[in-house]
Amino acid sequence: MKISAVVIAALLSSLLLVPACFAQAADEEQQARLAEIKQRIESLQQELNQVKSDRDQLLKDLESNEKDISELLQRIDKIKSDMQSRGEKLQELKREEKQLEESRRSMQRRVEQEVAAAYRLGRQEQIKLLLNQQDPQHIARQLRYHDYFLKQRSRVIDDYVSTLSQLSTVSSGIQREQDTLARERSQLEDKRRALVSAQQSRQRTLDKLAQQLASKSGELNQLHSDRSRLQRLVDEVGRAIASLINPSDQTPFTKQRGRMQWPTSGRRANAFGQRRANGITWTGITLRANEGAPVNAIHRGRVVFADYLRGQGMLIILDHGDGYMSLYGHNQSLTRAIGEWVERGDTIAKVGNTGGLSQPGLYFEIRRHGKPQDPTIWCRG
Repeated sequence: MKISAVVIAALLSSLLLVPACFAQAADEEQQARLAEIKQRIESLQQELNQVKSDRDQLLKDLESNEKDISELLQRIDKIKSDMQSRGEKLQELKREEKQLEESRRSMQRRVEQEVAAAYRLGRQEQIKLLLNQQDPQHIARQLRYHDYFLKQRSRVIDDYVSTLSQLSTVSSGIQREQDTLARERSQLEDKRRALVSAQQSRQRTLDKLAQQLASKSGELNQLHSDRSRLQRLVDEVGRAIASLINPSDQTPFTKQRGRMQWPTSGRRANAFGQRRANGITWTGITLRANEGAPVNAIHRGRVVFADYLRGQGMLIILDHGDGYMSLYGHNQSLTRAIGEWVERGDTIAKVGNTGGLSQPGLYFEIRRHGKPQDPTIWCRG
C-alpha cells in the first residue's frame, strides 16, 4: 500500500475539521496528538511500501496501473460532464439566436417603414406643419403627435440596433462554445486512447501475477497478506481517530441496525463467514454490480481513508462513531476525500474492479473496534 504525502497531509488536516463545540481543546494537546498520529502513519507507510519480492513489485505495478485507470476514468467523466453542460448551453444559445433573428427580421421591416415615412415627409416636417396650419390648438396637437412619432421611430431604431448587438454577441458565444466542444472532444479521445493503453498494461500485469499465483499456496499467501494489510490499516486508522469526538446530534450507528440500505444494488457473491476454497473465511460481502454504478454511504460518517490499498484497490473507509466503520473496496474511482463528512445515501465511489478483480464488484465490510460484523444484520433486503 502506498500512502502518499498528500494523503497524509489531507488526513492530518481532516482531523482538525471537528465541530465548533470542540474547538476549545488545548492547542498544545492537539498538536502533540497530530504529531503522534503522523509518526504512526509514516511508520506504517514505510513498512507497507517495501518491495520484498518480484510479486511485491508486480503488485506495485498493478497499483500504479489501476490508479492511472481510475484517474483517467475520473477525467473522462469530468470531460463528458463539461461537454454535456456546454452542449446544453449551446442549444440554449441557438434558441436565443433564433428568437433574436426573428425579432431582427420583424424590426427590420418596421425600420424600413419608418425610414420610408421619414423620406416622404422630408426633413422640415415641423416647419411644414406650422406653415400648413392656422389654428394654434390644432398646431400644438399636431406637434405633440409629431413628437410622439419621432420618439417612437427613435425607439424602433434603437431596439433594432440593440437586437443586432445581442445577435452578434450570441453568435460569438455560439462559436466559442463550438470551439471549446471541439477541443474537449479531442481531449476525450486522447484520454480514451490513454485508458486503453493503461488497461492493456494492467492486463499484462495481472497475467504475470496469475502465473506466480498458479499454486494454491501462492494464492493463499497473497490472501493472508491482503487480509493482514487491511487489518493493520483499519487498526492504525482506528487508533488515530480514537480521540476524536463525533457531533452530538448524529444518530448512533446502532440505532440503524437492520434499517440501512446496501451501498449498491447487486447480487451477493458470498456470505459473511463463508469458508472459501482456500480455507479462509469471508469477513465481508462482495456485491456483483455494474462497473461505474454508484456506491453510497450506508450511514452518516467522516471519510478516514480514501486511497489505493493492495488487495482492496481503490478503498474508502467511513468512521461512524462509537468504534463503527464501513469499508468499500475495489472501486473504479472515489468521489470523496479524507476529512469530508457524508450523509446516508451520498455517493462516495463508483463500482469497479481495482485490486486485481476479474469482474466488477464492491467488497463491503462493517467493523466495530476493528472486528468484522455481519453486514446482513445491519443492512436490510
